[in-house]
Amino acid sequence: MSGHTLPGFIAEGNQRADALAAPVLMAPLPYKFEQAKVSHHNFHQNAPGLVRQFQLTRDQAKAIVATCPQCQNHQMPAFSARANPRGLHSCEVWQMDVTKVPQFDRLKDVHMSIDTFAGTVYASAHAGERAKDVINHLIHAFSVLGVPKDLKMDNAPAYASKEFRSFLQQWGVEHITGIPHSPTGQAIVERTHQSLKKIIEHQRAVMKVESPHVQLAQALFTYNFLNCAFENMNPPIVRHFKSNPQLELKERPPVLIKDPEMWQLQGPFELVTRGWRYACIATPTGLRWVHAKWVRPYIAKPTRATPVWQVKDVCWRRTRRTHFIYDTSTLGRDSSHLSAVVWGHLPELRIPLPDRV
Repeated sequence: MSGHTLPGFIAEGNQRADALAAPVLMAPLPYKFEQAKVSHHNFHQNAPGLVRQFQLTRDQAKAIVATCPQCQNHQMPAFSARANPRGLHSCEVWQMDVTKVPQFDRLKDVHMSIDTFAGTVYASAHAGERAKDVINHLIHAFSVLGVPKDLKMDNAPAYASKEFRSFLQQWGVEHITGIPHSPTGQAIVERTHQSLKKIIEHQRAVMKVESPHVQLAQALFTYNFLNCAFENMNPPIVRHFKSNPQLELKERPPVLIKDPEMWQLQGPFELVTRGWRYACIATPTGLRWVHAKWVRPYIAKPTRATPVWQVKDVCWRRTRRTHFIYDTSTLGRDSSHLSAVVWGHLPELRIPLPDRV
């Protein structure tokens, strides 16, 4: 009956069936407030994260968090300033520690590393706190966040082992320890333990059938990519890679590009980035991706300095004046004629006439 177009109960029934059978992707997107509620139901991000992601007002975001059953008892705090010494750039000073997550059962030992500048966190679940587990965690952390200059931690037996010191020496990381038996020196990572455990607990209703690694990965995604603060609306992962001096292109050298169609050199243009067989050029019409073989460095031609004839003339005059004075002083009575000639042609030399004998 799908080809029936006449009005009546048959056509009306077809329309209802088509509406019910329409795919969900073809349906219009819900209101942003409803999207924020669905997202918070899955990830349980904090209020600033909802404001940044869905362009809500602060009151709307706080209302979503306040009406969430899982977040009523343990609300996610916003990121705030920390008192511990921190790095001035990402991958400068890290803090590392181990916390216990009982619901992970055998993998309850969660090793955690945090960048003290951006607040980016990497955590991994292990079955112990041995040096082998610490090294395994740090290798994965380096592959995600980079290699730090300093690594600050407490004086646990695994951190003081010879194997661990050899590992840090191999990677060129300096090992820093705080005050013994004083948790205040590791306040940043200790506070992150609490925040990450709250996220795992909030998401447990949705992720309870998943493995500990998947639960921890979703909690890290929420912490690094979704949560932020009202003072700084950028999440930690953006601050981490945006402020990394190793990833910043400090200079954009001028280059020339050869048009493969016109076979003419164009430019100079700024080189944005370059890799294996590709390059990105900033042209007046926008970014342009070209093959690397069409890019040539632009070398400006050196400008010739304008000769200063005044200085050269002065030097010549001084030389000629000394020569003439020397010649006239050695002449006798006939030197008056030569002095008169010099006086007539070069009056600026002011050569005095010799006395007659």
